[in-house]
Amino acid sequence: MRYDDPVRLAELLCPLAAAADAGAALPPETAQRTALIALGLGEAMGLSAESRSDLLYAGLLRHLGCSATAHEETRLMGDEQELRAALTPVDAASPVQMLQGAGRGFAKGRSRLQRVRVVAGFLAQAPKAVPRIFAARCEVSAMLGRRLGLSEGALRALDETYERFDGKGLPKQRKSAELSSLTSVLAVAEYMAMLMPLPGGEALAFETLKQRSGGQFDPLVVSALCGAQEAVLSPARRDAPLAALLDLEPRPHKLAPEIRVVAQVLADFVDLKSTFTLGHSRNVARLACNAAQAMALGKEEVEAVELAGLLHDLGRVSVSNAIWDKPGALDAGEWEKVHAHPQFTERVLRTAGPFAELARLAASDHERMDSKGYPRGVAPSGAARILAAADLVHSLSEPRPYRAAFSAEKAAAIAVEAVEEGRLERAAVNAVLEALGQKSVRAAAPRGLTERELEVLKLLARGQVDKEIAAALGISHRTVHHHNQSIFSKLAVTTRGAAALFATEQGLL
Repeated sequence: MRYDDPVRLAELLCPLAAAADAGAALPPETAQRTALIALGLGEAMGLSAESRSDLLYAGLLRHLGCSATAHEETRLMGDEQELRAALTPVDAASPVQMLQGAGRGFAKGRSRLQRVRVVAGFLAQAPKAVPRIFAARCEVSAMLGRRLGLSEGALRALDETYERFDGKGLPKQRKSAELSSLTSVLAVAEYMAMLMPLPGGEALAFETLKQRSGGQFDPLVVSALCGAQEAVLSPARRDAPLAALLDLEPRPHKLAPEIRVVAQVLADFVDLKSTFTLGHSRNVARLACNAAQAMALGKEEVEAVELAGLLHDLGRVSVSNAIWDKPGALDAGEWEKVHAHPQFTERVLRTAGPFAELARLAASDHERMDSKGYPRGVAPSGAARILAAADLVHSLSEPRPYRAAFSAEKAAAIAVEAVEEGRLERAAVNAVLEALGQKSVRAAAPRGLTERELEVLKLLARGQVDKEIAAALGISHRTVHHHNQSIFSKLAVTTRGAAALFATEQGLL
């Protein structure tokens, strides 16, 4: 197919919305239902077509920044998925509800004493850590949303995702008069969307919305939902919310930017999840593209393998960082989750136009020629063999929590060994190694960063704290602090997550 044909942005964003749902530990299709309910509320409240369009995009991408803080949340509590699932439904302004949510959801399967320690540790660190986490989520959401061409209205709504009507939200504690009208609509829409799939969920959602009206939620929006309940909720009850979303999208329909731009946003969203994978998908895509060209594949096949390289790890967001960042061996249950992540990749890509044709290819990076790979356990064919070779070779050159990065020579030797053992195709590996050996010219550091600041930025993006950076570079803690201030100023960012995204976008990692 032609990848430069015009595509509606709403359709192309559905894999990103589904991935953000999984990353935020929300029920499947929460983002699509949020957007649908928000559209209905916007109609009931007499909002303009432009504002309703903004509600749709901000609803789909409400948790676009969640991957940027997964690593920090796992450090904080041990499992960011458990943390998010436990605390998302509770009233964050109520210490009692926060304690109850943490007690129910944290450290499941551990002893009572271990759970008490985890909860106590979280509550001690939360006052400082949580505002920083939500600030990073909002900043990264805005950066990625801007690349997708969202309007300033939608970007502002993303920036206020975690604010509240009563001014007790995060990170800026904006009060009702300071909030965008879209923010209040989306807060109510998402809470209803989260609970709808549960037995008795709608009734429970209405009860909670009324209880928290005037506190967490805007009373005018809650009243509008109660007054137009059936009209607003009916589309979100459908089995195929995407079809309803595309039917109800206000005109004129917004077209997506170049498909590669959207794929790069998906790649960066995923790779921000772990400090060990920053820039991974972009580099795999580049390596696979060069290898496909070396094998004289046609233009469309080269483009397909490059896009699949950008999309291949989308399923990683469905697995906790407690697994991805584990320094030791995985147990059987953890391996089962790892082996399932390509299935998530394929499932969500199949919902979106041009990406649907890339779904199987993107999910084939762990398949092997001896049919002992996953998820299907079948030998890859065509471009999938190149993607599998590129992913392995580049992954070997990256650090992992359980090993250091291999040298280029060692990575090549391991890839050749995989060929001899019948796991990878010889021609694909040779093409990848040929592409890897091509010399490139290093451009000057962007935004006026000095070479030392570039070194600090790379370590900062990888999750190292000032003390660790100082030890690695042989400089003082105070000097690192000054470098951080200069870096953030030059990049016009305020959080580590946003700095990591910038480093990824610029190919610095």
